[in-house]
Amino acid sequence: MVEKSYGALKVEFERLHGFWGDGLELALRQAPDFFAGYLSMARVALGAGHLEPKVCDFVMLAASASVTHLNPEATRLHIQGALRHGATRAEISEVLQIASVLGIHAYMTGVPILLEEISSMGASIDDTFPLDEKFEKVKAGFAQERGYWSDELQSMVRTSPEFFEGYTDFSSAPWRSAALTPMVKELLYVAIDVDTTHLFESGVRIHVRNALRYGATPAQVLQVMQITSCLGMQSFLMAVPHTPAH
Repeated sequence: MVEKSYGALKVEFERLHGFWGDGLELALRQAPDFFAGYLSMARVALGAGHLEPKVCDFVMLAASASVTHLNPEATRLHIQGALRHGATRAEISEVLQIASVLGIHAYMTGVPILLEEISSMGASIDDTFPLDEKFEKVKAGFAQERGYWSDELQSMVRTSPEFFEGYTDFSSAPWRSAALTPMVKELLYVAIDVDTTHLFESGVRIHVRNALRYGATPAQVLQVMQITSCLGMQSFLMAVPHTPAH
């Protein structure tokens, strides 16, 4: 590959991502064909134009900062990118608050298994975790604060209404401010749920539905998924500076 091609690849990466550094230089020098292949994906994901540039940064920021990813360097770079594209501190704070709710999926995955095992032992779920007035109150509170309800949440509420009530308060904080539109919020939930380090299918389905309901186009949802799919390149970029030169 000729030197001019190296330069062209660097320029294109900077144009799409807004940054460059020594680690990227090493990655490009070590595997230019692989680097070019990544850019053929990133060119579509970041250059499609269905999402404004700062929202693209928000998607990458939310995924990079989420508990299943936790990439400090990428988080820093995408905060900087979002600021360059005109994001406010309030918007960035909301992005990070949205990413922080991902821990609840430990509960959302585990509770149905607990209920299945209780049932398999012949015990009554209704006796163990009754659907009472407290359940209805917490359910109504979540629907009011978050703007939707899903029956997949029912087992979480009935097993511990107090815990879910706390989660409702925690997860509703970014919804009580208006830095990001409801549509963008839902697209960010799609990003952190569909991310390869999580792949939480039921959450993806809920939040795709919500994003479309708030006015997102299929092309915008698809672009979120494309951007998030490109984050796999972080594996290569993270490791290259630590690999032998020869």
